[in-house]
Amino acid sequence: MAARLNEFYKQAAQEFGLAGRIKLAMLTKISSEKAEAAEDSPENIRIFEQALAQLRAGGG
Repeated sequence: MAARLNEFYKQAAQEFGLAGRIKLAMLTKISSEKAEAAEDSPENIRIFEQALAQLRAGGG
């Protein structure tokens, strides 16, 4: 289970609403459904950290 990846989706939803979740999926190319089954690998975490930072910077 990808607890960390799911946390990124929760953060995006809290900060940006549904649009944030959609943008996070677009930036990471991993939907929230796939994130539930994906591995919390260092690479996946890096991708999600970068995407969330991009959203926060207004580049999403």
